[in-house]
Amino acid sequence: MQISPHLLLTAYVALTHTLTTAMWLIGGTWMGLSRRAAAEWMRASLANGVALLITLTDSGGRSTLQMMLACTLAVLGAASLCRGMHAFLRLPQANGAFLRLVGGMAAFDLLLCLPLGWATLGVATSCAVVVVVVLHCAWETHEAIAREFHRGTAAVSSGLLCAIGLTFALTALTAVLSAQHARALPSLEVRQVSLAFVASVLSIMIAFVQGYIVVMRLVNRLQHLSQHDSLTGLLNRRAIEACLAREAHRLQRFNEPYAVLLVDIDHFKRINDQLGHAAGDEVLRSVARTIVDQAREVDRVARYGGEEFCVLLPHTDHDGALQAAERLREAVHGLDIVWRDELISMTVSTGLACATDPHEPLDSLLRRADEALYRAKTEGRNRVVAAPRLQAA
Repeated sequence: MQISPHLLLTAYVALTHTLTTAMWLIGGTWMGLSRRAAAEWMRASLANGVALLITLTDSGGRSTLQMMLACTLAVLGAASLCRGMHAFLRLPQANGAFLRLVGGMAAFDLLLCLPLGWATLGVATSCAVVVVVVLHCAWETHEAIAREFHRGTAAVSSGLLCAIGLTFALTALTAVLSAQHARALPSLEVRQVSLAFVASVLSIMIAFVQGYIVVMRLVNRLQHLSQHDSLTGLLNRRAIEACLAREAHRLQRFNEPYAVLLVDIDHFKRINDQLGHAAGDEVLRSVARTIVDQAREVDRVARYGGEEFCVLLPHTDHDGALQAAERLREAVHGLDIVWRDELISMTVSTGLACATDPHEPLDSLLRRADEALYRAKTEGRNRVVAAPRLQAA
């Protein structure tokens, strides 16, 4: 028994939209994705799938009710698709405008065009609304996608949305022309099948792009967590050691010096013992913010361990590193943290080492900075001590 292409296309539309609907249902419920975005995309997939199935099962294409239902669902699908993009990208949303748009088009199609038999007007108007919605979405989301992901990803997303708009624009034009020049156009069944096929393919492609940006956001978050300290938001020890290795390589190739500061909060254990670990955490966050505020854009700041921080100063000689360390020490010394009924003042001790010898191993540089920090502690704290300078061989 031979299966007709029309039946195969119907099965294909039903299968693909069922899978995408289930994907967003699972993603929003069990996988911790943005529930609002997943719910909107699930509704868009469901509405578009049902609209296409209604179009394909329209016997002879003469049921005005089926046409108006399909038009209303197409508007709902486009609006939900765009609301999901806005929710995922954390762009402002207008709930009232969404309800007015979908409700108004449903009333126009089902309460006006359907009783009066204005099928052509309903189809053309609904398609025009879909075109406006998706093009507006492409315009609003392009920069947000490019900023968080990549300009190529933004171009693909905007291009697919524009393709959807073009498809519905051609559908509206065909609906208008068919009322006047029906003989010059392909049969209604051919137009319905073509629309269903193109719209289904575009729906799958836009779902692929949505899945891609969801996965990339998860990957970026995991990468951020693997390289940053959860309490202070600074780089962690592994990340700063990678930065130090790159600077050491640059010193070997271009003879560009750099400096390392190891900064330790004085009497931090006393703060934890007297005021509790919550106060200690607030002190760590405050000192971290102060160090970042004093650092240059090219500098790298990390929580090196416990109450110790590491500051990497690229393109910095010994004298420049001393000035930066003193500026940082004075900024922390003038910092007062209000904790409940207490006013917490603190100081830091800093060990400084400048890398000028391309042959010095990185662990030797860090050991010199650590020895300088130990001297700053033993000499009274709240001071900067620089390791002896090394001359390049």
